[in-house]
This record gives sequence, structure tokens and C-alpha cells, in this order.
Amino acid sequence: MTWRAQLSVVTAPEPFVTPADIAGTHADDDAGVAAIIAAVTEEIDGPSGWLGRCLGEQTLELLSPAFTCKLPCPPVLSVVSVKYLDSDGEEQTLASGAYRLAGQYLLSTDDWPTTTTAPDAVRIRYQAGYASVPERARQAVILATQHVMALQARDPFVLSEDVEGIGAKRFALNEAASKVVERACERLLSGLREY
Repeated sequence: MTWRAQLSVVTAPEPFVTPADIAGTHADDDAGVAAIIAAVTEEIDGPSGWLGRCLGEQTLELLSPAFTCKLPCPPVLSVVSVKYLDSDGEEQTLASGAYRLAGQYLLSTDDWPTTTTAPDAVRIRYQAGYASVPERARQAVILATQHVMALQARDPFVLSEDVEGIGAKRFALNEAASKVVERACERLLSGLREY
């Protein structure tokens, strides 16, 4: 049986974009806009995001069947704890002097201890993310949020609407406009993507 490491969020990041950052006629603390921001951010940021990187500061936990060298979702700020199940299955905490952090690599200062055979034999808890989120990431979240809000504001399938005695209007938001927004967000984030 082959086990894969699992990464989860222990402490979520604080929002780095707020409803006040989003253009429109909503309150600065609008819960609906905040929910859209959270959904857009989650699609990009952290273990569940396609960027492969943490934007806002957060605490992550990596469960692994063995000691691993590279911690996912950089930038890694610090290691909170390294715990493991010894050969008897008892949980042990590795002393902080037994390892060091080099970028996103966790390196042993000696040899890693022997662990039991289990999918969660090693548990590494660490802080990751930016103290100051790159502006291009903030702008990508703002742009994507505005795009989602625009999709909700009108029926994207209606190409024109005629109101007798008043006039007609056409909705500019269409598939081509959606692709432009998607490409703009991808370009803003491309330099941050972890492959």
C-alpha cells in the first residue's frame, strides 16, 4: 500500500482583500461580498488552491508516512513542531535542534529517527504565507471577485434587453470577457505559481 502525504490548514489566514477593496455600491463590510472574496481566495490560496502557494499567513499541518524534506505551499515562515510515531507507535516530539529550515526544506541536523509504518507517522506543523501579500495577488483576487459579482448581477445569457419607451441595453459580459478576466488573473499570479 502506498500512502501519500496530506496537507491541511490548521489556522486559516486573515482576509487580505475586504469588501471595501471591491468597487460597487455595497457596504464596506458586506457579508455577501466577503463570501465571494473568501471563495475566490480559497480557489487560489493554500493547500486547496491551484497556485500551490500560501498567500496570507496561515498554519499548515503535513501528515506523512515518512520524514519529508520539502514542505509544500511556500513561503515557509517557521516550523511550529515536528512530531512522529516511533517504532512502538508512541508519539514523540522532535527537539527543535534536531532539524533546521532552509527555505521550504526541512533538513535533519543528524539522522531522522525511525518511525512506525503508518500514513500519519510524521506530523509537521508550520507557518506559511506572506507577511505582506504581493500586490499582484491582491489585484487578482479583486479582479476575480468583481467578475463573479458581475455574473451574479445580470443574466449572462441575455444579450440584449429592450424596454419599450426607454431604450435597449446590451450586456457586455460574455464568454470572451470571461476569458479576458481569467487570463488577466493567471498572468498576475503566474510568477507566484509553484510547479
